[in-house]
Amino acid sequence: MNKKNFLLFLAILLCVATTVTACSKKDDLPELDSEETVTENAGKTLIVYFSWGGNTRTVAKHIHDLIGGDIVEIETVIPYPDTYEQVTQIVPEQLESDYRPELKTKIENMEEYDTLIVGTPIWGSHLAPPVKSFLAGYDLTGKYIAPFCTHGGSGTAQSVNDIRSVCSDVTILKSLAVYGSRAGNAHGEIGQWLKEIGIIK
Repeated sequence: MNKKNFLLFLAILLCVATTVTACSKKDDLPELDSEETVTENAGKTLIVYFSWGGNTRTVAKHIHDLIGGDIVEIETVIPYPDTYEQVTQIVPEQLESDYRPELKTKIENMEEYDTLIVGTPIWGSHLAPPVKSFLAGYDLTGKYIAPFCTHGGSGTAQSVNDIRSVCSDVTILKSLAVYGSRAGNAHGEIGQWLKEIGIIK
């Protein structure tokens, strides 16, 4: 390759790189951890979570062991299938269509809570649809949301963006990601996270 062709190749490569960068969606960018913490005068806290395989429930119960208070599991009117294979067949379409299943779970006194600790498994890099249904079903203006998730290697992925898409007027605290197989042994990191966001003083 002569010098002229080499310079032309570099110019084309630069254009391609610039185009790819410019076309990247904002939602595909990694989330930065929030530095917000719960204020001293924050009121009641609700732990609310959806769990299909049990890992998210385990983390939620660890949190409840540490802080007490109210805890609620999100349940859908039509349950998800029992097998992993069946769930993986229906979830991609639900995520693509922004499907929000009808819930059995109802919180009649949401106005009493200032902080929601919200748990979800990560499905296809996103919140599980029932969690999105729950968050979209209430006026959460002015509340703190402390997200936690269980995952198989993706970390929080796009879950914080998903929360922001339905809760624009809330303060989202630093999120916690627990590898699913470690849920039963995550007491230490859960306690540290609760301290970092100001739930445990």
